[in-house]
Amino acid sequence: MRNATVAALIYEFLFDVYRLIDAEREHNEWLPDEHSVVREAFFHSYISCWEWSTSVLEEVGATKTLQLPHIRQDPNRRSPYSYPLMTLDDCRVADFSEFETFDNYCYAMFTFYQLIGQTSRENEVNLAVRSPRFLEAVASKDDVFMIEDIHCVKFRRDRFEEKVMTRWREMQLRIFRRKDGVLK
Repeated sequence: MRNATVAALIYEFLFDVYRLIDAEREHNEWLPDEHSVVREAFFHSYISCWEWSTSVLEEVGATKTLQLPHIRQDPNRRSPYSYPLMTLDDCRVADFSEFETFDNYCYAMFTFYQLIGQTSRENEVNLAVRSPRFLEAVASKDDVFMIEDIHCVKFRRDRFEEKVMTRWREMQLRIFRRKDGVLK
């Protein structure tokens, strides 16, 4: 069994946030953070792949959710707005070892699978929306991917089902957390 690191998947999630912020720049909202500093906000639109990936990023300290006091929030839902706390370079060298567990890998890979589904056709990964590190740090390290050439990476749904979804279905609690089990 070969797995990408949780850290490599976290990097992909943050890369995606920056990619979407940049792509939507003329439509993005600028909102005050908890210190009244105005931030360019990422809006996940309650689309599960981005809702899940931003929850992972918040848990590891790479992003922060923007609480909007002027908008009545559902207490059972996080705000759909967040902003990055880390640059991609910071994320690349960050120590995420306290999150490197098989359950977190399954959670992150399930989330990444949703991102792939949102941005790709069939089982072919859309490399145009993945980071430049994806081939080396994720696809070549994980047996749910098959690299056909540097321009074509296939997602192996059968291997994903066998490895990730088998554990996913067994998990009593599907959350992303530190090895010690403590949530922020």
